[in-house]
Amino acid sequence: MRDQKERVETIESTMKNEFRHALAVNLITQEQHDKHLQELNELTAYIYEKYKDDPSFYPDDWDKINNYYEKIVGLDFVRQRTKDNLESIWLIEM
Repeated sequence: MRDQKERVETIESTMKNEFRHALAVNLITQEQHDKHLQELNELTAYIYEKYKDDPSFYPDDWDKINNYYEKIVGLDFVRQRTKDNLESIWLIEM
């Protein structure tokens, strides 16, 4: 099983690519892209800072991550394969 940091990095990279794709094919505006990217950056910055010295995730943090996941999979422009990949990276390994 991968460590938490590697999982978060994979999720971050996946979502940045998805946001770029959605912007490139005009599924979202630049403003929406920036908003989604900011939310992702806030979550990952929080996780990286909190866990830089301690690799253990706590229930409140899993809730925060899961809430973000639920929000992402509810977005119309996120492709199904991305949702499936996130589920295998995120939820199955939780």
